[in-house]
Amino acid sequence: MEAERRGALTRSLRLRHVFALSTGAMLSSGLFLLPGLAVAKAGPSAVLAYLIAGLLAVPAMLSVAELASALPKAGGAYYFLERALGPSVGTVAGFGTWLSLVLKDAFALVGMSAYLMLVVDIDGRTVALVLIAVFTLLNVVGSKASSSVQLVLVVFVLTVMGWFLVDGLVETTNRGFDGSNLDPFFTTGTSGMVAVVGLVFVSYGGLTKVASAAEEVDNPSLRIPLGMALSLVVGTALYTLGALVAVAVVPAEVLHEDLAPIHTAAEALLPPVGTALVVVAALAAFASAVNAGILA
Repeated sequence: MEAERRGALTRSLRLRHVFALSTGAMLSSGLFLLPGLAVAKAGPSAVLAYLIAGLLAVPAMLSVAELASALPKAGGAYYFLERALGPSVGTVAGFGTWLSLVLKDAFALVGMSAYLMLVVDIDGRTVALVLIAVFTLLNVVGSKASSSVQLVLVVFVLTVMGWFLVDGLVETTNRGFDGSNLDPFFTTGTSGMVAVVGLVFVSYGGLTKVASAAEEVDNPSLRIPLGMALSLVVGTALYTLGALVAVAVVPAEVLHEDLAPIHTAAEALLPPVGTALVVVAALAAFASAVNAGILA
């Protein structure tokens, strides 16, 4: 028992850290890059696809929250399946989780390169390697340091995007449904919208990764479910409203080929300072996704 206590991780993460880790793991390319691709396939109804995908993420969130509350140990999916089905299945799940995090971080870094090119002419691969090294060192120092950085990044992203959404929704309301780019809404029919639900569902992939840090969360039975639920609500609102604003203010033919749709929408809505802040917020979001992936 004493040996177990010596090997136990410190429970230093609070609700704000759980929320920041879960939200930061979600908000990256799904918001700042994917809307253009989604609109190209489904038209304005891609907005509805984001909302439906968020609702479909609820069962996964509830399941992982229940497991992480009952078994608050490091490892997440690996530990759950290892306890239930044995080490072999747990190992396969662990490799699967690792691969999903690698691919999600790679997706975030692709988006970061697209936004970084708007600011400075620099090799995106170099920036990616530097970020990975910095966040790896942060996580070696401890999850508290990594989570504190994550909290700062997420608060900044949400603040800037809040400004963007308020201005965007006011502009969309002033234009009206007919005066914006929302009509017609189902340009490819409902089948196109349903197909895009699967495409944008990847945006919510980071939601449950906070379970991997459950052993470091104080009072996990309360803070993990609450933090994940708050994260899903905020993430779904941000994705849906962000896509709505982008679709409403940017012509469809421009949005279809755009790898930085939120930046393009910000140029139409905000002053130059606001547009620059949106770019910085996008870079912060990509960085937070990478940090959360390394921590998980």
